[in-house]
Amino acid sequence: MAKANIEMDIRRHEDSAGERHDDEGPLIKYYRASEVVPGPVPALNQLLRKGPATCAAIQTSSGILSFGIGVVFAASFGISLNLLTLFRVPIITGIMFIFAGILSNLLYKHPELLQTCFIANIVCLAISGIGTILLIVDLPTGENEIEKKMEVLVLCVTLMDMLIAAVLIYWFYREKRDHKQ
Repeated sequence: MAKANIEMDIRRHEDSAGERHDDEGPLIKYYRASEVVPGPVPALNQLLRKGPATCAAIQTSSGILSFGIGVVFAASFGISLNLLTLFRVPIITGIMFIFAGILSNLLYKHPELLQTCFIANIVCLAISGIGTILLIVDLPTGENEIEKKMEVLVLCVTLMDMLIAAVLIYWFYREKRDHKQ
């Protein structure tokens, strides 16, 4: 078996100040790009820049609020006294908005849910529209002052949810239309 004793150390020269000077130049060379090449554009890039997750988070939290108010309203007042509790308007709209908000938040990870989010928000808008009509018809008939205030609160939350759903529907529609072209 052959054996060789070869010195593998890197030799450097030092001057009087203690600085090192290499004979061959730098040992590590870095690559520097001369121009920036853009990366691939992710799916739904234009839509996700608008921030639908923020609207979806507000939609989810107001859905939780609406559901909670509906449960309190149903437990506190008689079921057959008004249309709000008879048709469980805030409970149904709350559940729908929680579901649609969670779906809209999932768009970042799963862009294929765009059509499902679009349909869920349309259903939420339709159910909220019917619920708003029932709330407006039922509002003047309440005898109790606290009951009226709670109905107005439910109406305001439902209208806010409808506005958020309308904005999301518009954004989703534009993204679908632009994606087809």
